[in-house]
Amino acid sequence: MTRFALLVVTFAAALLPRHLKHRYREQWRADVLGAAEAGLSPLGVAFGALRIANVRKALLPIGVLAIGLRLRESRRFSAVLAVMVLANLGGMFLLVV
Repeated sequence: MTRFALLVVTFAAALLPRHLKHRYREQWRADVLGAAEAGLSPLGVAFGALRIANVRKALLPIGVLAIGLRLRESRRFSAVLAVMVLANLGGMFLLVV
């Protein structure tokens, strides 16, 4: 099962941009090989890497979206308020232009 998981990780790394392939392939292979020590399924770790490779390609947050994604779990009222204000200002700017 570990060999199949390593194959899945290699495929997942192939989906990434060229400058990231080597780094993530090595990191994910180490994660798969160390999964049993942590009590995790190597195949589960491999499919997690595959999922991340697909999401990473599609999600390129910019501007207010990037700030919102970083602060989405924040419980600080000021952080949430700042994101809301920036989002509204951006929306008003788009309406004016």
